Amino acid sequence: MPWSKMKNMILVILAVTNLALLVLVGGQTLQGRRLLSRAREDSLQFLRNRGVEVDESIIPQSMELTPQIVERDLAGEERAAAALLGSPVTAESRGGEVYRYFNDIGSVQFHSDGTLSAQLEKGAFPLGEDRGNGCLVVMERMGLQGTILEETEDEIVFRQTWRGRPLFTQQVTLVCQDGDLRGITAGRQLVGTPREDTTRKTVTVATALISFLNGVGALGDVCNRIDAVEQGYSAAASLSGPILLTPVWRVTTDTGAYQLDTVTGGVTRVS
Repeated sequence: MPWSKMKNMILVILAVTNLALLVLVGGQTLQGRRLLSRAREDSLQFLRNRGVEVDESIIPQSMELTPQIVERDLAGEERAAAALLGSPVTAESRGGEVYRYFNDIGSVQFHSDGTLSAQLEKGAFPLGEDRGNGCLVVMERMGLQGTILEETEDEIVFRQTWRGRPLFTQQVTLVCQDGDLRGITAGRQLVGTPREDTTRKTVTVATALISFLNGVGALGDVCNRIDAVEQGYSAAASLSGPILLTPVWRVTTDTGAYQLDTVTGGVTRVS
């Protein structure tokens, strides 16, 4: 047989084989999704059978968020400080992995666990008539996205988001005086860039629902209705290692709010 014909036959065989593998993998993927969907429905019914009302539409169809890991970014911290205060800034190591950046209009200090604080000169950061929006603009200047959680006469609580999802543990208090932003205190922010943590995996939605019910019971609490589920991240930091971002559910019920760790299945109360 001529080589050209043999070559064409080999190409046809390879194409057919690849197509068969694609169909097989696609079928397995579809079957896996069906099984997960069925397990989700069964777990919702399990909750209802235990007296917990739940609207199926508020429960995620799948685990959309994956565990992340964040290495400290010292250069990013300096850029954030310079963006806030204006260049140039002077860098000062204060020991214990604490760095302070300052110039004539203020100072910003970062810790290895994400703790952030700032002292700002009077008149340097006017907020305008809408103080909340003014604070958002200031934080965005540092490269930090987020939302305003609470506003009082002298303080505004800012919670950071990443890719539109709340970082529940990363919030700071912005101190306002006479229409100016005068300081940042009492909290943490995330400056580094997260990357996927392949060493940890989330549980399925079905497992999360059962873990939630069991976890609430283990706390000695009882709930009769789930009102809302919000997906986001909780950050855990160490003094010398990276920051771990764990996907969590904030579950609001008729008797209180809880946080569900979607990696371990652990449940804690939210104040």
